Amino acid sequence: MADSLLTIGGNTLSVAQYALSVYSNNVANASTEGYRRQTVSLADTQYLTTSGGLVGTGVSVAELQRCFDTYVERQFLAQSASAARWETASSWLTSIENVFNQSSESGLDAALTNWFSAWETVTQYPSDLAVREALNAATSTLTTVLCDMSGDLARQEELINEAIEQGVDEANALITRLGEVNKSLIASPGDNGLLNERDALVRSLAELVDVNVVYKGNGQVTVFLGSGQTLVDGASTFELRYEGPKAWSSLTAASTFDGAVYFDGSSSNEITLQVVSAGSADGGAGAATYRVSYDGGKTWLTDASGNVQLFTADDASGAVTVDGVQIWFGATGDSGAAASGALAKGDTFTVMAKSGVYWYENTSSFMNVTSVSSAGTDNTSRLTGGSLAGLLTTRDQSLGTWQSELDALAASIIWETNFAHSQGAGLTNFTSVTGTYAATDSSAVLADSGLAFAGRVQSGALSIALYDAASGEALGVTDLDFSSIVPPGVAVFDPAVHSLDDVAAAVNASFPGQLTATVTNGVLSLSAADGVEFQFAGDSSGLLAALGINTYFTGSDASNIALNPLVSDPSRVNATTVDATGDANAGGNATATAIAALADKSVTVTTSAGASRTSSLQDYFGTLVSKAGSGASTAKFNTTYYTALADALYDQQESIGGVNLDEELIRIEQFQRMYQVASTMIQTSMEMFETLIALKS
Repeated sequence: MADSLLTIGGNTLSVAQYALSVYSNNVANASTEGYRRQTVSLADTQYLTTSGGLVGTGVSVAELQRCFDTYVERQFLAQSASAARWETASSWLTSIENVFNQSSESGLDAALTNWFSAWETVTQYPSDLAVREALNAATSTLTTVLCDMSGDLARQEELINEAIEQGVDEANALITRLGEVNKSLIASPGDNGLLNERDALVRSLAELVDVNVVYKGNGQVTVFLGSGQTLVDGASTFELRYEGPKAWSSLTAASTFDGAVYFDGSSSNEITLQVVSAGSADGGAGAATYRVSYDGGKTWLTDASGNVQLFTADDASGAVTVDGVQIWFGATGDSGAAASGALAKGDTFTVMAKSGVYWYENTSSFMNVTSVSSAGTDNTSRLTGGSLAGLLTTRDQSLGTWQSELDALAASIIWETNFAHSQGAGLTNFTSVTGTYAATDSSAVLADSGLAFAGRVQSGALSIALYDAASGEALGVTDLDFSSIVPPGVAVFDPAVHSLDDVAAAVNASFPGQLTATVTNGVLSLSAADGVEFQFAGDSSGLLAALGINTYFTGSDASNIALNPLVSDPSRVNATTVDATGDANAGGNATATAIAALADKSVTVTTSAGASRTSSLQDYFGTLVSKAGSGASTAKFNTTYYTALADALYDQQESIGGVNLDEELIRIEQFQRMYQVASTMIQTSMEMFETLIALKS
């Protein structure tokens, strides 16, 4: 019995020492982030058969358990990714909201109000140069505010792009380390330190991207993006890349197309082209047609009648402009050469005229995982959680949309003002004038000329009044005649028929020896002969406004709107109009009245992506401010909501695997007592041995 007691005491002593080291280590790491407590499971050892029956031989350590619930952890990772997404979005959207929420004294709304008020004053004192100078000062404030806002938004985009690039680098570092930990766990599957590091790495990764995790029995994890792509599988890892604008194709089996899609420009939208009717890509009679989507093919662009809009596949000479991006087809490796082969129905091309995040299976095979949504619903085949999703959605679906709307507002201010101003007259006549907008192709019909406002020009008449330079006497008002320029002849200007070169030819034909029109680098210039001056007496087509002739603003959006240097001379501010006899009443105010009326006039403001809304200019801006505020508010609410869910799951996991010092103290005292008893048992057995030896001697 003494040897049995010694064995039991020895086993007990060993187990107690082991358990004390485990629970003491728990106490030591009570404040260590990510540490998971361990517990010791005990089991009685083998029983021996004796004459008196079965006798136990003591206790042993059955298992060292790590307290960690994978089910709870998966839920936590999902909510943590959502919380990180919205927290990131909230932070950036608050900064962007501040760009729109300017003070009542210096914001855009105040600048617009003061500008319209200045025009109203011009209507009351149309020939007063001081009033005109005050108008130009108000205009300078307006253009400065718009340009500053555009610049601030552009800087926000740059910072977001930097954050995305940094986030991708961080994600790749975590992915690489997870692969290394997985490899180490093969040799040490129960290494608590490695397992704790594994879980900390996964949690950090979930704050960057949404992940799904499979926990394996050997301690390894397989990690997938929420969209399904593998990031870590054993020791194998797959990287994410943040890359600049690119385009790629997905051709059907029937396609013989041998070429590529090319583009120029930028867009916050991801542009999908899908061939509807087969054919070549050269813009000819047998050219293919395609439709365009901004949401991966869920919806397609429509025309004014609500029908799906079709575009003709063409080379660089007939590039199609979509959302401010020029798109064309060309030979592989040569954007200027024609592509060969034919496009087939169903051939699909993707144009990413922006930087994006891609998952790479190998050096040449990639998948686009850049976040995208349609009608507020996330595309689950892309990133939907983590700070990267927050950055991408903020950049593309919030910042990109609001920047586009601000540009559309500025473009409408420019166009509506220039359209009215270009038909008016100032206090002095012209001897020459040069446009401010350049056509990329002066020989193409104006609708395809590349002019910034070409799409707003319509068929109509343009009149010019001539004057004797010495006496100021009107020499007559003449409509520009195009009838002899493009056979069989159309008298009035038609942007679908006439080119900028035709405009110059029509001026020269209509005013021989009096006016000379030239086109240089796509810009139209008019010069009067000696002794002749001129004014513009009306233009129902908008041609002058599109060319920047006799206009008030230059530029085409919020980034470049500016006062036309022509009207920096206040006498050239157009307040009046020229009547049918050529009289330009210096006291008239028809043009100033038309521009001042824009304060309340409903106009249709259309973004480059085709979204439009009809309202006054100030109401449009008010709605834009409201959208920015609402976006920031929604992100803040979602941050609070998902953070609360994540915190609850975090606490649940901590209740399972966190260290409670009171509980650990109870266990330490329990095994300390066990150690003491085991020591007594050993001492007793030794005394029994000594007694037996003494009896035998």
